[in-house]
Amino acid sequence: MFSCVIFDFDMTLADSSYAIVNSMNKLAEKVGLPRVKREDLLSVIGIPIRESWLKIWGRFEEDWLTDFRASFSEGEYAEINPYPGTRRVLEVLSARGVSLGLASNRQKPGPPLKAVGLAGYFSSVVGMDDVERGKPAPDMILKSMANLGGAPESTLYVGDTADDMSAARDAGVRPVGMTTGFFTPDALYGAGAWRVFDSVDEVLSLFGEDRGFDE
Repeated sequence: MFSCVIFDFDMTLADSSYAIVNSMNKLAEKVGLPRVKREDLLSVIGIPIRESWLKIWGRFEEDWLTDFRASFSEGEYAEINPYPGTRRVLEVLSARGVSLGLASNRQKPGPPLKAVGLAGYFSSVVGMDDVERGKPAPDMILKSMANLGGAPESTLYVGDTADDMSAARDAGVRPVGMTTGFFTPDALYGAGAWRVFDSVDEVLSLFGEDRGFDE
């Protein structure tokens, strides 16, 4: 049985795509960059912000990042919506004594996690600021396990990208893929997923729990 579950945040526990695209377009208007479409953004959510902006705009400036965080992040948090079933999954796992961690390629995932009312479920929150390398490197999953006192053989990592699956595989934990982001089941399995689910509540099936609830 698994004693630790570590989750990604964006597009795994919550749909942040509309929030991020709105914030990026505010930045684009301010600095004279092309506007971003949601369908283009989906393929880069979850990778480090520098890399994602280089893919979207072909450029990255540090002062853009400063403006983005200072001016737009608070508004973005209000537009992040946890997926149906997310809170229930965290409640059930917590009640069963499962240690919960979050490992996200966001620089500081704590504030948005708190803004959507989920922070209290997690004993460990690790972001890009906490490790030398982000996903697909395994660093933040390894750090999360150390924080939780977990072992690879009893730990799941749940995420929605190929990088999530690669990071989990290289950390020695069981990778669980979610199709709630951009990646197809075949792509997630190809990246090393052990299981692939269409909704976060299906994670409970790995603990002998039904998914029969609405939220």
